[in-house]
Amino acid sequence: MSDIVKRVQELLKLPQELCNTCGKCCRIATFKGGLTYKQTLELSKSSPQDEDEATQVDGAKDFLTIFVPYKSTAEARKFALEFVDQTLTLMNKKDDEMTFFYCKYLGDDNLCKIHEDRPHLCRMYPIPHERTLFNPGCGFEQQSKKNWAEIQEILEQLEDLTKPLNLGEEDGNH
Repeated sequence: MSDIVKRVQELLKLPQELCNTCGKCCRIATFKGGLTYKQTLELSKSSPQDEDEATQVDGAKDFLTIFVPYKSTAEARKFALEFVDQTLTLMNKKDDEMTFFYCKYLGDDNLCKIHEDRPHLCRMYPIPHERTLFNPGCGFEQQSKKNWAEIQEILEQLEDLTKPLNLGEEDGNH
């Protein structure tokens, strides 16, 4: 089982050399499936009830120390029209129902000004998942989709292994 965990961990971490340093992912971001700035701020100030909630609260705090909200979705569209529209569609939200953000540490050269000290959420990005959206031309997209497919296969295999044995149920013995 530890080999499976190790493999999934490897698949979740994409090689940084895939980044083509376009800066688009730092120019346009959302938090936790498209929360508004107000919702993200409220989450960052909330008192977590368990470890899962604490992770979410810490993530919101980290996010807000790095990312600044655009004044409007229209302003965000100027930087990434396709990404904004895809995100709104995927999240089934209207323009005013979520907030788009930009990183205050992105330099004019598209490089991170705090790369060596960047927070955990930046080090993890992007995470292979079916709901992860990529800006056009992102160097991570192809590998991310490939890794997510392998993760899905592993999860299906684990699900098959954990299904209860149905021995004797056909003949009425339970």
